[in-house]
Amino acid sequence: MDKKVGIKKAKTPQKKKLIKTEREKRITRIIVTIVIVLLAIGVYYFIDSGSYVATVNGQRISKPVYQFFLQQQLSATEYEEGLTTQEEKDKFWTTIADGQDPYETAKREALNYSKEFMIQYIKAQEMGLKVDAATKQQVASLIDSIRSQLTDKQFKETYKVTVSELQSIYEIFNVIDKFKSRYIEENFEVEDYTEEQVKAEYNEDPKLYDSADISYIILYKTNENGESLSDAEIAEKKEKASEALSKIKQGEPIDKIIAEYTEEKSASSETGNGQESLGKASIRYSQNSMFQYYLEWNVLEWVFDNKPGDVDIVEGDYSIYVVKIEDKTAFEDVKDEVRGVMEYNASQEFYNNALESWGLEFKYNIIKNERVYDAISYN
Repeated sequence: MDKKVGIKKAKTPQKKKLIKTEREKRITRIIVTIVIVLLAIGVYYFIDSGSYVATVNGQRISKPVYQFFLQQQLSATEYEEGLTTQEEKDKFWTTIADGQDPYETAKREALNYSKEFMIQYIKAQEMGLKVDAATKQQVASLIDSIRSQLTDKQFKETYKVTVSELQSIYEIFNVIDKFKSRYIEENFEVEDYTEEQVKAEYNEDPKLYDSADISYIILYKTNENGESLSDAEIAEKKEKASEALSKIKQGEPIDKIIAEYTEEKSASSETGNGQESLGKASIRYSQNSMFQYYLEWNVLEWVFDNKPGDVDIVEGDYSIYVVKIEDKTAFEDVKDEVRGVMEYNASQEFYNNALESWGLEFKYNIIKNERVYDAISYN
């Protein structure tokens, strides 16, 4: 009897305890907290590990910084290749040429530029330079100026970063510029160039240093609506140009001939100089002169390939010009400028050599975040 009762009791399960003790509650809370923290750390690590493309000496090259340099590299290549339409660009970046993937090549170049950017910033920090309030304000003004000229869509397409990201990148550029200037000032020794060296530099390409005063007549090859004139109408303009050229060569006052023949409007409303500025220009061999005086590049080429007193007809794509070179600088006029350019170029070469040598140091080796880098594609 007792034995049966004992067996029966052994087979009877005990009731489940529904009320936890305070100790058990504390243990449960600790376990739940640990799980939440570990989960948060995991999520943060995953998100954070996707925020940078590589590291240099322990400092991260953020994804926005890399995207900025990549976009600059793509734009530069598209310009060099003469790619204008989206179709041309898409075809170029997605077509393997000579066994090379052009987009991957651009990615590597962008990574190199990002590395140089970061090395210089690290060096600047070591020198004690940092982004201060004045730098932030200066860059903010620059960004505002850029934004005023672009829509939000154009801004994003041009830079591939947000406004705040570009602000940060330009702030670092500002610090790097200060570092570069100080490094050159403290380490670069200016060479004492001889007169012969300066003159040899000038003679290599004088038009890079010279300036010229010219008088000119413009006869347009388009009508007021910007439409091209007929061949017959252009032929008439050429005859007028020949007439004007003949009168100038015969010694008639050039200002009188300009007033009689030129189709250029007076610039008095803009400059306040009235007729005195009409058909007159002080130019350099640069696009600035083109834009300032609405001259085509053919005119600049002719002026800086000829000497004072020369006069001729120069035909451009949109206009016919009669141009006389009134005055032009020579070596003695610009030798100080030439010397300054030589010194500047030497200082830049000195700095670039230093930057290249820093890049060879082991501590500045690029360590790629393969997951993020490989995920960046053209499409």
